[in-house]
Amino acid sequence: MWAVVPIKGFDAPKQRLASVLSPEERSALAEHMLRDVLAALVDLDGVVVISGDEATLNAARWSGVRVMRERQPGGYSAAVRQAGEALAGEGVAAMMHVPGDIPLITGAEVAQIADLVSPEPGACVVPSHDHDGTNCLALWPPDLLQPAFGPDSFNRHCQLLRDSGVEPNVLELDGFALDIDTPDDLRLFCAGHGDCGSLQYLRASGIAARVSQD
Repeated sequence: MWAVVPIKGFDAPKQRLASVLSPEERSALAEHMLRDVLAALVDLDGVVVISGDEATLNAARWSGVRVMRERQPGGYSAAVRQAGEALAGEGVAAMMHVPGDIPLITGAEVAQIADLVSPEPGACVVPSHDHDGTNCLALWPPDLLQPAFGPDSFNRHCQLLRDSGVEPNVLELDGFALDIDTPDDLRLFCAGHGDCGSLQYLRASGIAARVSQD
């Protein structure tokens, strides 16, 4: 099982957090979250970070993972599809999509998904906490499905898989559930009791205390 981690870039990402974080704070948080995510994926066969941003690819190289440049700015789904097709072409049996903004994931959760892989075509879909987004889409083989991320992607992915004759494994995983997209997500994250690098940064910088008062 390989992981595919699509990243837009560190140049003032997460525009929906602009009301509570400066561009520099958003950039630093994005880097910390990527490190946390990559740390949880170390026991997989391999990890691909795909991005159109050279600074992001350089940061990923320092982490020792494989990097892939997006062929064109086709969006999130296109990036996952590009990486999945490349891995399938290399004979990789399975891949999981992992967003770069879910810093609470654990190696145990990653292993739980990887353990589902079987010789028959299959998939696992892990929803976001609101059951709107897809915070992990695992496919075996990696090009089993053309991803369709965006609003209501959890239900859409499940239906697309069923339409193709594959009943998805649906897992509810606490670490995967929380992606940090909005100020409310950030407040929920800061109120938690985890000890990942992203939370350490938010607490040490005073951001956690500040956003909890907003």
